[in-house]
Amino acid sequence: MPLETSKGTDAKPDTLFLVGDVFAEFAHHEGVLTVSRLARRIRNGTFPEAPEAPENADTDEIRVTLGQGVSPFDVQFVRDTLARRGLADRVVIDDRTLHERAGREIAHKHRQENVLISRPRTVGADRFEADLLVDAGNEVMSDHLTGEHMQGMLAMEAGRQMFIAVAEQFYLPPEAVGNSYFVIDSFATRYRNFLFPLPAVVRCDVLSHRSPHRTRTTFHCEIAVSQSGSDTAAMEVRFTAFDNHLSHAKETRAAAHALEAATALAAATAAADPAKTAVRTS
Repeated sequence: MPLETSKGTDAKPDTLFLVGDVFAEFAHHEGVLTVSRLARRIRNGTFPEAPEAPENADTDEIRVTLGQGVSPFDVQFVRDTLARRGLADRVVIDDRTLHERAGREIAHKHRQENVLISRPRTVGADRFEADLLVDAGNEVMSDHLTGEHMQGMLAMEAGRQMFIAVAEQFYLPPEAVGNSYFVIDSFATRYRNFLFPLPAVVRCDVLSHRSPHRTRTTFHCEIAVSQSGSDTAAMEVRFTAFDNHLSHAKETRAAAHALEAATALAAATAAADPAKTAVRTS
């Protein structure tokens, strides 16, 4: 990531962002709470804080905006905690995007927590948009978290899922949906700013697409991950969607050739220096 200063969220004093516990360092900022910290404040009676006008204490509605790392299970946990304190009607948590996560048939992921985008929606001619939905249990999050921002690989993976989902949902013929194999020809990424665990969208512009043969369709797309109106990462990708049967046959042949080449190299190495390849036993 470039060493640029982040842009402010322009959060109003009454705006509350909820993020997953994995983003505790980012939650040090005012107006941001982790799931565990919010639940703890609800239980000990310090949330919500009393408004300036005491007569409105029981009527003011508090809206919670979901950031990243929050699961439907987390939201239900917070709602149950609010209900036990009699606060269910005062706090509104809009979790609709969590229930619009792209399905495995268009995101090409087996586990729900590894899907990073909502189902894409059309916003213009050959232009599409999806919400970024980072689950705390995502495979990219498993062993890399530095500072307050999210790692660049999340943006790249979200972009990859986006162009596959757009192709599956809007361009491939019905018989090819769920039966295509995607091969990336080129994937160039430029990072422009830090990506923080706040709401973000993934855009995809399909610049061109063609089907030179019934078994394959080629695409050229531009993708961007945008937060608070500014792009944090921009990608240009060229890829091909192949018929599964054709791609499997080509992959099997390529695997056989790779194995032959590796076997030949290992044999040549052994012949050149037998001492290095000798098996030693104690």
